[in-house]
Amino acid sequence: MRLKLIALIFCIVASTFGVVNAQDVSKRSAELQVLDRYIGDWETVVTVKSTGEKLTSIQSRKWSREGKFVLSEEQDLSTKKESQFLVTYDAKGARYRACFINDEFTVPLLGTWDEKTQTMRWKSSDVSFKHDMIQHFVDSDHSEWTMTVASTEGVVVLELSAKQTRRKK
Repeated sequence: MRLKLIALIFCIVASTFGVVNAQDVSKRSAELQVLDRYIGDWETVVTVKSTGEKLTSIQSRKWSREGKFVLSEEQDLSTKKESQFLVTYDAKGARYRACFINDEFTVPLLGTWDEKTQTMRWKSSDVSFKHDMIQHFVDSDHSEWTMTVASTEGVVVLELSAKQTRRKK
C-alpha cells in the first residue's frame, strides 16, 4: 500500500511539473508563443463551397507537457468521428509543422506565420493531394480559414471555408 501511495505522489508531482512547463510562456520561443492562439475549446463551422453543406465540429486544444506541441482533439458533431491535429515549430527549418490525422487519412503540413496580418498559411507536403490553407485570427475568440485541396496536376477537388469560435466555459 505504501508503494502505491509513493507511486501516486510521484505521478502527481511529475504531472504538476509538466503542467508548469507547458504553462510557462516565457520558456517557449516567440515562434511557439504564436501557437497560443490555438489553445482552448473551439467550435468550427465548415462550409463546402461546391454544395453549401455545413459541417460542425468541436476541438479541445492544449499544450503538451513540455510546451513544445499543441495537441488538438476534434469531433465532428454529426458523424461523431474524431481526428487529431498536432502542431509545433521547427527552429532548424524555421517553419511550423503540423499533422492532421483521422481514421481515413493523414495530412502533414508546413506553415508560415505573418504577424502583421495575424495569418497562418499551411501547405501540405502530401504526395497525392496538395492542401493550401490560410487561417486568419480575427481576435482572441475568432478565426476564419479557407482551404483548397487539389490533385498533383493542380485540379481543385475541394474548397472549404470555416469560422471558428472559442467555446465559453
